[in-house]
Amino acid sequence: MKTINLITIIFLVALSSCKSGVTTNDEKVNFGIYEVVTFKEIPKSIIDTLKSKDFRFENNSQLSIVGYIQNADSSILKLDLSKDEIKVVKTHNTVDKDNKFYAVVAIKPNPVIVNSDINKTKNNKNNVEIYFNLKGAKKWADLTKKNIGKTLAFIIDNQIYTMPLINTEIRNGVALINGLENEAISKDISKSLNSSISE
Repeated sequence: MKTINLITIIFLVALSSCKSGVTTNDEKVNFGIYEVVTFKEIPKSIIDTLKSKDFRFENNSQLSIVGYIQNADSSILKLDLSKDEIKVVKTHNTVDKDNKFYAVVAIKPNPVIVNSDINKTKNNKNNVEIYFNLKGAKKWADLTKKNIGKTLAFIIDNQIYTMPLINTEIRNGVALINGLENEAISKDISKSLNSSISE
């Protein structure tokens, strides 16, 4: 697990080694920006449930990552935690050099920002720039102001693509999915998001 712990530091800056899994055939994708729930905020009952399933916990409670699963462990993602107002999701890509483990993050169950808050997106090299409409820009400014010093989860179709650390309120109405593996992936994501918001 030491390898995984080292990789998580890189993960917090930007998720890398993505394999494109975003729908590109004009099928609607679900996009959301969620508030992350820290390990200290997770009820003991949920921790006990995860322990009973041999979940691999992250040792550093300062990170936003709760732990790790392999694809075979995906039943953990189906746990009904709605009474505790928590949802667990995994990263789109693996976070270790052997490509076996996905990071698991606890989030609040409802996104603050969704597809309808986006005006347009465009890819810029290995990044996707998200331009919010007026309503989305106001939500983004409020969300970033409220979460200074915390991470947010950018989720597409129930998988985390990036988790930026918020350092300041962002009032320009622009967000970024960064650190994608290549420009082809950023084009796929941008195209999918644009087709989802134009409906």
